[in-house]
Amino acid sequence: MKRLGSVGLILGVLALGPVGCKDEKAEAAKSHRIRGTDHLSKKEYDKATAEYALSLQADPTQEKVWEKKAFAHLQLGQMKEAEEAVLKILAMKATPAEKAETYRTLASMHMTGGTTEDAERNFNKALEIDPKDEASLGWIAEIYAQRGGARSMTAAIVKADLEKSLNYYDQVLAINSNSANTYLNKRVVMGRLMEYERQQKEMALSEAAENAKDKAVVDEANARAAEHQKRMDEFQVQFAEMTKKFSEAQKAAKTGGAQPATATNKP
Repeated sequence: MKRLGSVGLILGVLALGPVGCKDEKAEAAKSHRIRGTDHLSKKEYDKATAEYALSLQADPTQEKVWEKKAFAHLQLGQMKEAEEAVLKILAMKATPAEKAETYRTLASMHMTGGTTEDAERNFNKALEIDPKDEASLGWIAEIYAQRGGARSMTAAIVKADLEKSLNYYDQVLAINSNSANTYLNKRVVMGRLMEYERQQKEMALSEAAENAKDKAVVDEANARAAEHQKRMDEFQVQFAEMTKKFSEAQKAAKTGGAQPATATNKP
């Protein structure tokens, strides 16, 4: 009987062992998490990341802590570490909608950091999950608008990128025809395309003037100038249509009780 009592005592200690260990880890996770949040509130981002790392070492299933750790790394300009933290969150997501949202978050981080190639890659991953992801389509349109020179009157105009931007804006409007900001953004891109056609027309006319004695060159250059003018006229009509559509979308937003869109250069 005495021997059985000893065995029972040992088994009891063994049974309590894992529970005690679990409690210690939970306490460590909480303690470091609180310290990390305190440092974060004081904008001590390097100390915050260190404390969050210790908290996650004790309990790696804390989604909100991964989010805060990613934010702190982002403030330090540590994009690689921030991305690694977001990818940890991605692994915890169960539904396609949640995964798409996480890819958008990651893409937005890259937009903030100025790495549009990585942002585009992650927006496309969101679109692979949800092809009608309006936000991702709008941001990719914005990326190509920037690359095409639509956001600066002094930037070089890249026609191919501006045309891609229009394509993505059209995809957004196919999903949501009342997206007022999309009409505004599309109009900005069209304005730069009109400027591109104007520049090309002027170059063609200059070529014709410089080669006034060569009829073949003059005729070809004038034909190009006329073609560029034709495209300018077409864009002008579309530009006016975008203005009309924007006004209609604003009215629809007010009628539906939603806040009307304001002039913006962002999706």
